Amino acid sequence: MTTKILYEEMTWPETKEAVAEGRVVMIPVGTTEQHGYHLPLSTDVLCCHAVCKKVAENAPRDAVVFPPVWYGFNEHHKDFPGTLWVDWHPFISYLMDIGGSAAHHGFRRLVFVNGHGSNTPFTQIAARKITNTTESICAALNYWDFGQEAAKKVRQSDWPGGMAHACELETSLLLYLAPNLVDMSKAKKDMTFQKSKYIYWDLQGGAVGGTVAFMDYWSRMSKTGVIGDPTLATKEKGKLIFDAIVNGLTDFVREFKMRGIRKRIDYH
Repeated sequence: MTTKILYEEMTWPETKEAVAEGRVVMIPVGTTEQHGYHLPLSTDVLCCHAVCKKVAENAPRDAVVFPPVWYGFNEHHKDFPGTLWVDWHPFISYLMDIGGSAAHHGFRRLVFVNGHGSNTPFTQIAARKITNTTESICAALNYWDFGQEAAKKVRQSDWPGGMAHACELETSLLLYLAPNLVDMSKAKKDMTFQKSKYIYWDLQGGAVGGTVAFMDYWSRMSKTGVIGDPTLATKEKGKLIFDAIVNGLTDFVREFKMRGIRKRIDYH
């Protein structure tokens, strides 16, 4: 019998078995927002969910994938039609409730696998709060950080900015994962943001800012919704980057599964 890796496909006794196996809970966190003329609103969710599923396929006794979070903190995109956003406070609370539910049922190691740059501080806060308020430990990460070296090898777009949003990287991943949802005839390079030594956006070296963290309304930075050069994207680049991300994240999940949860000591 094939081991189930998707939480929503399990029966409740099977979830107990997953707890007993000490599996790491992977919670994909994305958003629903514009990704230029050529990519679907679901891009962020599709990418992080696909990564999680492949990791769990590689290590079915080590990981279980929760249903993805489809909404995130992205009101800065709302000048472009299609974007749906959630304010920061309910977003953090929602993530904490998901993790808290998993902890209540006995899962002791949880990971938020984020697919949207501006979710980063909020997934980190939620992870800390879960660790501080439950018997479980929780980590947060951005999936693209595990593909840095692979992306660097194949990158052709300018840095910084060439791999920021609906860009060479995200478009390459979608060409590999869901080519039917990509319309390359509409892909356009857009690097019209104000140039700065300290403020930039790029999935290599600062997704939500450079040395100085700053996020403006997207319509002040982009004419198309894109920041980057999706015209340079290929399926081959997407596969190379995806495989590197999956390999790195699989290694982390296996390590995190073995991480000890030590007893707290009150030194008062």
